[in-house]
Amino acid sequence: MTRKRTDQTTNATAPTSADVARLAGVSQATISLVLNGRDSAVRISPETRERVISAAATLGYTPNHAARSLRQRRTKIITFVLPTLENPYFLEIVSAAQAEASRQGYSVTIISSRNELSEFHTALLLHGAAYDGIIVAGHNNCSAPELPALVKRGVGVVVLQEPSPAPGIHSVRVDLERGGYLATRHLIELGHRRIAHFTQALRNSHGGHDRIDGYLRALSEAGLPFEEDLVVVTENSLSGGVEALDKVLALPKPPTALFAYNDRLAIGALHGLRTKGLKVPEDFAVVGFDGIAFGGYTSPTLTTVDSSREELGKLAMQAVIDAIEKKEGRKDHLLPVRLLVRESCGGAHTDQG
Repeated sequence: MTRKRTDQTTNATAPTSADVARLAGVSQATISLVLNGRDSAVRISPETRERVISAAATLGYTPNHAARSLRQRRTKIITFVLPTLENPYFLEIVSAAQAEASRQGYSVTIISSRNELSEFHTALLLHGAAYDGIIVAGHNNCSAPELPALVKRGVGVVVLQEPSPAPGIHSVRVDLERGGYLATRHLIELGHRRIAHFTQALRNSHGGHDRIDGYLRALSEAGLPFEEDLVVVTENSLSGGVEALDKVLALPKPPTALFAYNDRLAIGALHGLRTKGLKVPEDFAVVGFDGIAFGGYTSPTLTTVDSSREELGKLAMQAVIDAIEKKEGRKDHLLPVRLLVRESCGGAHTDQG
């Protein structure tokens, strides 16, 4: 007779550290050292560490740090997982969220996945159960298969700027499609007919697609054709804005205006235009997206879509605390946007919703 395996966890099929050890070909002691972040204290090779992390990722194993002692009490810690620490947009959101967390008696930790799912999984492994809730930004992170498992474990989960990928996961985002529409319509109203759009890689990125949908809607309403060579996929960085600008200015019929995926790309483009001797907005108009504080100090100041960073941070924190405390309420929050018209388009300083 075959004996059925019993498990002490709530899920009888959940992988154990012994399973990870077998797959990685190491001892359970090594598994414990690596996944509890103590491998630097002993001589464990990078190759062995990578084998352990890979095996844990393959099996979907997450260590249950201090789970027994935490069953009756909370850590009062919320972890922010960001795709990068280089983008001020995310840091402005975290700043607002941190203030709200402090007001409600929670602490915040921040980790970066560097836009890699493998890095995200490693971060979850090393942090284990040392948080009550998690707020996730970046389209790669928001589609991570570990998120539903965290919900089942009782962790509050919120994704930023992406729709909820699974039941029980809260979503807090702004109306990105409306933002793309407002930016493009404004350029059209100023007389521009060939308008470029710089974006990041669109795979799995609802945020990227939403912005483009707004861009296309404005073109369609104005009776303008969509020209594929005016949409440039580039690295999400200042240098990415410069490189994308070089591509569109090299076209036989270059554009006269740009709507960028975010302010970083737009500010990079402003730099590129300046180095080429082109005047903004006389020769070329630029609109960004996000409304980061630095955009108000560029020369010329940057017209941008304000994505309510402070409100986004506060609402994300409230949503994750509601999830932790099992409060009823909305799980999908959509915030409005507004266009901040500044000097980079030539218009007077106004707010348009």
